[in-house]
Amino acid sequence: MPKTAIILDSACSLPNEVCARYGISFVPLTYTVNRVEYTDPCDQSQALLAFATGQFDRKNTVFTSAPSSDDFEKAIQRKLNAGYDTIIVQTVNRTQGETYLNANTAVTRIQKQLGDRKAVIRVMDSRTVFAGQGLLAVETVRRLLKGDNEDDVRRKMNKLSSLIHTFIVPRSPLTALERSRERNEKNVGWTQALVASTLGIHPVICNTNDSSAAVGRVWGFEKAVSAVFAHACDRIEAGLYSPIITLTYAGAVEELRTLPGYASLSQLAKQKKVKLIPAVASMAAGIYTSVGSLSLAVATAPHNWSR
Repeated sequence: MPKTAIILDSACSLPNEVCARYGISFVPLTYTVNRVEYTDPCDQSQALLAFATGQFDRKNTVFTSAPSSDDFEKAIQRKLNAGYDTIIVQTVNRTQGETYLNANTAVTRIQKQLGDRKAVIRVMDSRTVFAGQGLLAVETVRRLLKGDNEDDVRRKMNKLSSLIHTFIVPRSPLTALERSRERNEKNVGWTQALVASTLGIHPVICNTNDSSAAVGRVWGFEKAVSAVFAHACDRIEAGLYSPIITLTYAGAVEELRTLPGYASLSQLAKQKKVKLIPAVASMAAGIYTSVGSLSLAVATAPHNWSR
C-alpha cells in the first residue's frame, strides 16, 4: 500500500514503529489545563511525561478541543505532496465533538483544489474511541497489504467499525465520570459512581457503534483489568472479525504487561495467531479515562459481558 496513507486524529494512539512503517500519521488535538492551552505532540514519550506530572488529575480543569479543519487540510496536503494518491482519514466517533465534521470540511476544500490531479480522499467515522480507533486503522492497513481493492476495504471497514468493541477500565472512575459529563456524553449512566468509587468498585465501560455503557462493575482496578483480559480471551475463542487486538494504557507499556491476566491473554493470542498491539494511551485517553487507565479493542459479534 505504498500510495495509500492513513490519517488519524490524536485521540487514537498506536506504537511509533507501526505508524512509521505503514504511513500512519496523526492530526493533533489541543488540550487545556487550568486555562493553559497545549498542542498534543503525538509522541508516546511526551504523553508518559505528561501523565507523570499530575496535570490531568481530577483537581485540575482539563478539556480537549478537536483538530480544526485547517489542521486536517494541512495534514492531507502533506500526504499529497509526498506522492500519496489515496488518503483515508479515520476519526473518533462523530458523537465525540467536531472532529469528523472538521475532517470532512477539509476534504471538501482540498478536492476543489485538486484540478486534474487524480487523488481519492475519504473520511471514515470509526464509531469508536481510543484503542478501537487503532484497531480500525491497523486492520485497514492489513487488508490493503493483502492486496484488497481500496474501495472494498473502505466498505468492509465501514461495516467492521460497528463491530469494534472497546472496553475501558478507568483508574479513577470519578475523574472519568466528570470528564465524560463535561463533553456531554450521556450514555455511560454511572449513577452509582460516587458510592462505587468509595467502595473501590471500577466500572467496565464498553464503547461500540457510537455509544457507551457500563457492562460490568468489579471490585479493584486490577481485578477489573483481569476481567477485561479474560473477556478478550473468551472473544478470541468465540471468533474475531480481525486477528488483531489493540490495547492502550495511560502509563508505560512495560507496566501494562505486568497487569494480572495480560500474560494469559498474550499466550492465547499467540496460540490463535491473534496479534496484540499495546501502546501508550493518547493524551485524550489519559484526560478522559484518567491516568493509569486501560482501553482494549476487539472486533467481534454483538455479545453479552461474560465476566
